[in-house]
Parts: sequence; C-alpha cells; structure tokens
Amino acid sequence: MYFVSFSWIHAIAHIVATIIQIGPYHLALHVSSHRKVFKSDYLNDYWLPIVVGPFFGQTFYTYFLHHIKMHHVADNSPEDTSSTLFYQRDNIFHFLHYFGRFYYLVWYELTIYFMKHNQRSRGLMALGCEALSMTLFGTLSYFNFYPMLVCVWVPFNLSRLFMMSGNWTQHAFLNRESPLGGGLSNSITIISTRFNALCFNDGYHASHHLNAHRHWTEHPRTFLANRSIYENAIVLQNTDYEEMFFCLMTHWYERIASKMVDNVGIGAKITSIEGRVAWLKERTKQFTVEEVEAAKGKKGGVEIAGDSDKKE
Repeated sequence: MYFVSFSWIHAIAHIVATIIQIGPYHLALHVSSHRKVFKSDYLNDYWLPIVVGPFFGQTFYTYFLHHIKMHHVADNSPEDTSSTLFYQRDNIFHFLHYFGRFYYLVWYELTIYFMKHNQRSRGLMALGCEALSMTLFGTLSYFNFYPMLVCVWVPFNLSRLFMMSGNWTQHAFLNRESPLGGGLSNSITIISTRFNALCFNDGYHASHHLNAHRHWTEHPRTFLANRSIYENAIVLQNTDYEEMFFCLMTHWYERIASKMVDNVGIGAKITSIEGRVAWLKERTKQFTVEEVEAAKGKKGGVEIAGDSDKKE
C-alpha cells in the first residue's frame, strides 16, 4: 500500500505497530532458528527469514548465522564477535563501540569468523546475504525512498539496536573467576515478568545457554527443578532487558539490586541493597586479555535434572 499511495499518518501508525511487534517477532525468529516450529521447510527456512524478516529489520540469514552458528558456539568467549568480555558493561561509550562494530562490520567479522574456523561456505553465505540484502534494500530505496524508510530502514535500525542492547544486557554480569564457564557464569535470568509471556520465555537466558536446544516452554520447569545450581548466578524478577539496559547505562544499580530475587540465586546470599550493588559493579568490570587467558582452564559444565537435549 505504501508503494502506491504513501501517507505519513499511516507511516507513523506503521512505525508504532513495528515497535510493538518487533520484540515478539525476533524472539519467534529466535525459537524457530533453534528448533523448527513449522512442518514446512519453506515456512521455516524462507518465509520467516527472507519474506517477513526485512520488515522487522533482518537481513537474509544473518541472524541464523550470527546467533546459531557463531554466538552459541563461541558462547561469549573472545572468539564470539558479539562478546561483551572486553567492554566495561555500564559505560555508554563502550556500548556505542560495541553497537557500531555490529552495525557496520557484522558482514566482515562474521565472514572472518567462519573462514578462521574452516567454514568457507558459511563465510561466503554471510558475506553474500548481507551484500544481497543491502543491494536490494538500496535499489528499492532509490525508486521509492519513503516507503522503504518506513517499512525497512526504520525496523533495520531498531532491530540492530534492540538485538545488541539485549545481548549486552544478557551478558553484562560475568563471573570474574570463570567468565567462560557457560550460562550460569555469563548470562542472566529474569522470571515472573510479562516479558516472558510475550517473548517465548527469553528471560531464562542462562537456561537457554546451558542448553540451546531446550524448548522454550520447558525453561520455567527446568529452572524450578534445578534452582540449586543458580546459587551464584543473577536471577531477577518483574523486569525486562530494556529496563536493565537503561539501569546499566545510567548506573542505577540500586534498581537492579531491588529486582534480584530474595530466595534463589545470589540474591539469597546477599540480602542488602549495598552488598548487591557492590556485587553487580564487580560483575560489570571490563576483562583484560590476561584475565581471560587465566580463566580458560576453568570452563566447565553442570548437570541438569531431567535434561535430555544436548547443547549445540
């Protein structure tokens, strides 16, 4: 419709609708990338990432390659192109550098990652899909700029901002002794929040990194059955990643501390707001190369009760 008769009233309404729906779409794309949700390969492999994806800010297959084939393999280690290790995670300028790297260089860094790991076909796919997407978007913008601005470029910028601020927050509070120890050492958990109902239990990020193939409906049950392993992990409630990202950027640690659950996780051990703030600040400190090298021998897994799926 935009391409026939453009209206700014309709355009503004479309942008508002996109902002409302972009989070649930990305988490639908997330769960369908890990586990097929449709019987039809066409719907899983083409409809969601190629037909629908650009209208929610996605370039062709970049999400799948970056998140599934790179991020969950490298798991926030130095090899992860979206690793938060070497950033001060409450510093807005560090985040802008982190965001800028992904925004402008994801095509390059993802390609180099796959080439270094002898995955030439995936490297060429990452480069080719980004090039094809940008060429197509740019060509269509040349012929009809404003509809493309509203339908593709606004979602594109929102998508990249939300994805990277989300990943930054999910991996903001890293264990100082074993930052490479997997989900409980590098990821947060958010429970009792409307966000989980809207976005496929994405708040259970530690559980997701412990087993990337676990079905999203199983996260709450698995969390409750294995509460004891979260004794040194951060567990929050009644919040979401956007609020926690805002708190990090504004150094509002008291707000984050108030969201820590009292009877599970590190919140059960550290009950005072002051003590929690000190713990949180320690966890957001930037790592040096030497510290990460020293931590490499401390990587290990945990046993999850009733867990039949294996992590990728």
